[in-house]
Amino acid sequence: MFKYKLFEEIDSTNTYLKNNYSTLEDKTVIQALHQTSGKGRRGRTWLDQGSSLMFSILLKEKLEGQNLELLPLLVGKSMVSTLIKEGVDAKIKWPNDILINDKKLVGILLESVFQDKLEALIIGVGINLNDESFPLDISDKAISLSQVTKRKYDKKEFLDKFLNEFEKDYESYLKGDYSFMEVVSSHSYLDGKKIYLNYYGEDKHVVCKGIKDDGKLIVVDDGKELYLNSGEVTLEKNYS
Repeated sequence: MFKYKLFEEIDSTNTYLKNNYSTLEDKTVIQALHQTSGKGRRGRTWLDQGSSLMFSILLKEKLEGQNLELLPLLVGKSMVSTLIKEGVDAKIKWPNDILINDKKLVGILLESVFQDKLEALIIGVGINLNDESFPLDISDKAISLSQVTKRKYDKKEFLDKFLNEFEKDYESYLKGDYSFMEVVSSHSYLDGKKIYLNYYGEDKHVVCKGIKDDGKLIVVDDGKELYLNSGEVTLEKNYS
């Protein structure tokens, strides 16, 4: 069961959990109506216009022995399942984005806290929920759920629906059940696409063949298969 806390405004829900994880319970969920310094991957910021749903989940227990690299994909699967129940089909762009119509709907950020050992994991999620428009520099790269369905959403209600999906998926994952990867694979956005990546300092253009059950991305480079744990994957002629 998740423990929920709402802030009207905060710098970053991920930062709050990183600073306070030791005094908070496992599965604490922090939601902010507005974030002033929302965080994305690789030090980027998440633009919050007040219409996004932004929250973070604290995980502290049963972390040892788990394939933690699967967690962003697990969150992606739970989000896709939530969207399907809303009548919307979406794609998972490995390793941490959800797309609709080739545009970004959801960003997922996984951060870890170490103090001699792994103390906690923090999963940050930002979803463009009710945004009516976006700044010109990202208008061709971002989309909101409201733009797709022509409906407005209650943030807490949507969050509850997602958490219901994630709790079921997470409990199965902790038991070693990785069947959620079937949904991840069937909703993989990159399959068959030519993508750009930097591999050990070398720029490459490769073709994506899919996602392995252990979460690695399968790509083909000059006839040779490579298996990627993580890294920046940018689609040609698409958003980065």
